[in-house]
Amino acid sequence: MVKKTVSRRKSQIGATQAATRTHAGEAASERWIAAVNDAAGLLAVVRGGSSVRIVDVHTGAVRGEHAFAGAVTALAWGGQSVAAAHGSGVSVYSPARNAVVATLAGAAVDVACAGDSVFTLDGSGAVQQWDAAGSCVRRVATGVANAQKLLVSRDAARVVVASHRAEVWDVERTARVAALGGHAAPVHALCWAAGDESAVATAAAGDRCVLVWDAAGAAEPRAVLSADADIQCIDAGVDGSVVAVADGSVCAWFATAAGGSAGRAPDTVVRVVGAAGALPVRGVRLSRVAGDEARALVVRGSPMAPLCEAVALADRDGRFDALVELRREPAPLVKLAKDVGAHAYSEDGATVGAAGPAVPEPATPSLADRMGQLSVAADGAQGGARLPAGTLVRVLVQSLHTADQKLLDSVLDNAARALVVRDTVLQLPPAYVLPLLQQLMARFHAAPARASRLLPWIRSTLAMHSAYLVSIPSLVPQLAGFCHAIDGRLESHAKLLRLGGRLELAAANFKAADARRMDTADASADMLPINVYREEEDEEEAEEGTQPPTPAWQADESTDDESDGMGSDVADEDDQWSDNESEPEDTKDIEASSSGDDDSEMESNDSDNDL
Repeated sequence: MVKKTVSRRKSQIGATQAATRTHAGEAASERWIAAVNDAAGLLAVVRGGSSVRIVDVHTGAVRGEHAFAGAVTALAWGGQSVAAAHGSGVSVYSPARNAVVATLAGAAVDVACAGDSVFTLDGSGAVQQWDAAGSCVRRVATGVANAQKLLVSRDAARVVVASHRAEVWDVERTARVAALGGHAAPVHALCWAAGDESAVATAAAGDRCVLVWDAAGAAEPRAVLSADADIQCIDAGVDGSVVAVADGSVCAWFATAAGGSAGRAPDTVVRVVGAAGALPVRGVRLSRVAGDEARALVVRGSPMAPLCEAVALADRDGRFDALVELRREPAPLVKLAKDVGAHAYSEDGATVGAAGPAVPEPATPSLADRMGQLSVAADGAQGGARLPAGTLVRVLVQSLHTADQKLLDSVLDNAARALVVRDTVLQLPPAYVLPLLQQLMARFHAAPARASRLLPWIRSTLAMHSAYLVSIPSLVPQLAGFCHAIDGRLESHAKLLRLGGRLELAAANFKAADARRMDTADASADMLPINVYREEEDEEEAEEGTQPPTPAWQADESTDDESDGMGSDVADEDDQWSDNESEPEDTKDIEASSSGDDDSEMESNDSDNDL
């Protein structure tokens, strides 16, 4: 009986330990590897283990993305670049250049930045300081076994290395300053808990609390901040306030730098609730702006498409509510490509406030509504003002991010502006290049008649981002349909070229013939006749009764004919001249006198013969 009881108790203990390990593993899987750049308003988050995505916290637009050689274990912002610790070392990635600007040798489990220096931590507890050129400046061997987390002061004079316990080291003197207490499990969250960096906050897997330590060294924590679930991530403000994400909710404790009782409950809890239930929060960041310390940036969604929202933890009078519920209705995730996701949601009807009656927020026009108010015309002009490329690239990213087809069409209507198309595509983040091509392909297949409007965008996208496109392993199957469509349209191109050549040859022959005809006309213009005889004019004069005078030679010939006894022929000729019409009186008199003369002449001839 005793043996059975002992065996049963051992099995229960084993099951409890297994359940604890499983729960800790699930909590670890829910933790995000992310970092926020307060000055630039950018969020760096690990997606898919080895890819880091840079997202604008205000608009949700993707500003850059880079895939590293190994799994990324830590991120830290240094100026405008983000340092990522991965399997083969540490790389410094610049979103503005979309390239790795420095590579640090050696494996690292965590990374931190201060000024122009990058600090790395390996598993043996050794801390290395690197300059902007990628050269190792200093190495501090802390000796902390199984080190997990690294924290650096703003002046880069001190570092905090944490495993189960934490130690504060002076970088210049390479000496330990203080030793802090530890946790039962390795520390996975570490931050400064005061504006003057006089306190350190730590959280470990399986511990449902945040411990605040005096950075000068103490055996006992200054404050124990209790939560109802495991802590995923923590952050602290300049006034000593601490926030943590536990079980998808945000817990906030105010004025912790002054100390507090053990097991202090959170002063405020923030939850995001949707129609289907709670929407888990993945990260939180307190504001570093003076006078706005009671505002936090809440990050939720997925690493593929994170949603960032600023939440006020206190009301206008500075009072804190015990429970703040944010009612949000997320829209279904629209997948634009295999490696790029987008979301679209509306804040209409959202309520913020304490648990109780919901207070509706004033409706805010969306970006699509504002673009509609601009009335973007087909040439991209509105009232004579033309939208610049800097504006169009933001609208293009927003339309692809939210799958807004109408908004995308308003951008594509600027195809006639070649320089604007080029600059817009050049500024497009690489993560949206393939989604843009897919949207252009869909429109190309649906309406081939719109090719003149789509081809400038397709040509510019392929030319400006060819280096990025060839690095995508699945590019060929994704663009196969588009390639087949282009080949099908080009099959008749050779025939059209031959026909065009023949038409050009015929047109050239016609032009040459016209030129020769014009030259001949110009040459013959100098050889015009002085007078032109027209037979029609003589016929018109004859019809009017006007007879031309009889030539002298014809009159003499008539006299000879009569003397030879050929009067009939003369009569015929007279008939021809008169066109068988009645002769005038003058003509009769002339003929009578002529006949009289002839008779007298004949009589004289007879008298001569008698003689």
